[in-house]
Amino acid sequence: MLSCGVNNSLKDSQVSNQDCRVVQHARGETCIPLNPQRIVTLDFNSLAVILALDVKPIATWITTEIEDDFPYFQNKTDDIEVLRNSSGQPNLEKLLSLKPDLILVISHSWFEPIYDKLSQIAPTVILPWEEIKGDWKQHLQEAGRVFDQTEKANQLMDDYDNRIQELKGLMGDRPPKISFMFVADGQIVITRQKSFAGGILHELGFLNPLFTDSGDNDLPISEEILPTIDSDILFVAPLKKDDRSVIEKLQQKPLWSKVKAVQNNQVYVVDFSVWRGLNIFAAHEVLNDLEKYLVNTP
Repeated sequence: MLSCGVNNSLKDSQVSNQDCRVVQHARGETCIPLNPQRIVTLDFNSLAVILALDVKPIATWITTEIEDDFPYFQNKTDDIEVLRNSSGQPNLEKLLSLKPDLILVISHSWFEPIYDKLSQIAPTVILPWEEIKGDWKQHLQEAGRVFDQTEKANQLMDDYDNRIQELKGLMGDRPPKISFMFVADGQIVITRQKSFAGGILHELGFLNPLFTDSGDNDLPISEEILPTIDSDILFVAPLKKDDRSVIEKLQQKPLWSKVKAVQNNQVYVVDFSVWRGLNIFAAHEVLNDLEKYLVNTP
């Protein structure tokens, strides 16, 4: 039974205070190894943030194909074992067999019931997520603190901020008004300032003022509303392959020609996983897209 294995693992994984350091996290304090070698992440966001810090886990629990769905990882996920099952939660027996020395996960309601079991397998750290409302920048800082890499996290943010300033400078005194729209399950959604892409556009001063209010991250709209969105440029992303057909059908309708960005011939289809990425890799890819279409396009 799992309980017996977990108890044995707990005895085997006990470390003295000389070999670990105490970190504060969403569930209190945990003493983690000074130099963990067998890290397992249990969600995509934790995987992305530690890869950004050049920390490579041995395994991750994730529900999608890493390289196919998130190309911005490039070769960073080579040799990371992907744990999948159909239960909606990690397989604890499999996790135990990996003999991790640190388990990392973001705070989420699904995770609470198994925290005690995970912490018996290995020191388990919960990075705040729901509490910080998915703030990817704060998430990076929190991970940097846990891994004693605050300087690295700060440098990553400095590099990002420098790119923001450079792109703002390239646009001069008349920045374009830009909107990002995605289609999910047939529903058209405009993202606002609190969203990932909306936040980046707002930092640049490019976000259409219509969507800089303090409302929800996403604003579902009907297709009849589209012509009233007077953005100079519109970025569009389908969530799934079926949603791409929704966009294609929309582009055939007369109202589509009334959209200002369409009239400007500045509607660009982008990768949903990038523009909704919530991590530093995706942030740079968003900036790459903006440079591609705003700076490098004749």
